[in-house]
Amino acid sequence: MYTYESFEEFGAFTLLRPIFITFLLVSLILFLIVILPRTKNKLISGFTVTSISIISILVSAQLLFYHGIIVDEINLAGDPVSFTMFLVIVGFSVLNSIVYFVRHGEKI
Repeated sequence: MYTYESFEEFGAFTLLRPIFITFLLVSLILFLIVILPRTKNKLISGFTVTSISIISILVSAQLLFYHGIIVDEINLAGDPVSFTMFLVIVGFSVLNSIVYFVRHGEKI
């Protein structure tokens, strides 16, 4: 039915999964930068951490919304792995901001 069979695995649409993985890696790398000692954190600020976190959440939510529309149109099941990755992205993004502001003594 599709040009590429890799768009579907076990009846679930998985074409957008690599984009979720990319945002998950960005959130994880930002988390690792945030938990490094203070001397290494001269490159990032509270604005940077908050901006990257908010953008990751917004784009991932929009991607999940469009994923649902595509799945509905082509009569496939949603991808539970992508939804789980979205929840992990939200968790890491919130955790990044909290950890940064707690470690640096700034008010949220």
